[in-house]
Amino acid sequence: MASNKLVFAVLLLIVASVLAATTTMADHHQGQVVYTPGPLCQPGMGYPMYPLPRCRALVKRQCVGGAVDEQVRRDCCRQLAAVNDGWCRCEALNHMLGGMYKELGAAEDGHPMAEVFHGCRRGDMERAAASLPAFCNVDIPNGIGGVCYWLGYPRTPRTGH
Repeated sequence: MASNKLVFAVLLLIVASVLAATTTMADHHQGQVVYTPGPLCQPGMGYPMYPLPRCRALVKRQCVGGAVDEQVRRDCCRQLAAVNDGWCRCEALNHMLGGMYKELGAAEDGHPMAEVFHGCRRGDMERAAASLPAFCNVDIPNGIGGVCYWLGYPRTPRTGH
């Protein structure tokens, strides 16, 4: 019985957090409700064409459960923070994942349990990439707790657009 109350309390807290974040986003943009990155969040405009090379290495290490070198972590966090527009950081990570899939010979879309490379499933790679803003303590105004939670959800092919 107590565990049911705990689960309910946690779910209620999550719903309240989502509602508060949505309200904050709407207020932040002076009457404009903006939920997605703008048209300037594209490769070569809002972030480099080959974004976050050190984050690619970090995501691969995290995906297989390996230790992350401190220099790689610092370099990745510096590259992510260098994406000037916080609204573009998740788009840059999305584009980075698309590039990684191509480099590794994986399909653009696939089942979360499918291996991208030995010991690394697609879902694990996407969660590692999605959590980088929180890991690096950089702001993303459109994520909850610093996590680009929508990276694992299909919306458009991973082209960075």
